[in-house]
Amino acid sequence: MRPSKRAEGESTSTGKVVVVTGSSAGLGRAIAHGFAKRGARIGLIARNPEALEEALGGQAIVLPLDVSDAEAVDAAATRVEEEFGPIDIWVNDAMVSVFSPVKEMEPSDYKRVTDVLYLGFVHGTLSALKRMIPRDRGTIIQIGSALSYRSIPLQSAYCACKHAIMASLTRCAANSTTTTATSR
Repeated sequence: MRPSKRAEGESTSTGKVVVVTGSSAGLGRAIAHGFAKRGARIGLIARNPEALEEALGGQAIVLPLDVSDAEAVDAAATRVEEEFGPIDIWVNDAMVSVFSPVKEMEPSDYKRVTDVLYLGFVHGTLSALKRMIPRDRGTIIQIGSALSYRSIPLQSAYCACKHAIMASLTRCAANSTTTTATSR
């Protein structure tokens, strides 16, 4: 699979179809705004429909869902392609965390963080690859963190998931396609 190409002087997202998970707040919202300013048509994925409605004007589809639901993520990808055409760029940014020392964490805390953060990235990556590989074109962006390389005491679940995303998922996905991919 080849990364999307652009002509000399062309914006990186003009006319592109982009999906951004976690697009209702923080970095995901900023990413969605950045693509919108460059003329992209965007699928906005997050759990909070009100925040998604406020997140962006222009050509956007609001897709309120939880990325821990693989079928919902795939259905959202289908809807984006039905309304806007083939997805060019998929940005995985949805996140959740629990701020607590390990000794005070519950198994359910680790499960929720893993379901949203790690499996949410898996679900997005698989949905994107399913569409991009047959076209031999597309870009998947995994939003990383310095905490994928160096853990901190109060975010053990978050750090473990970010490490799994950057150290394994991204590299394995790149190695299983003919993509020229990098992980930073």
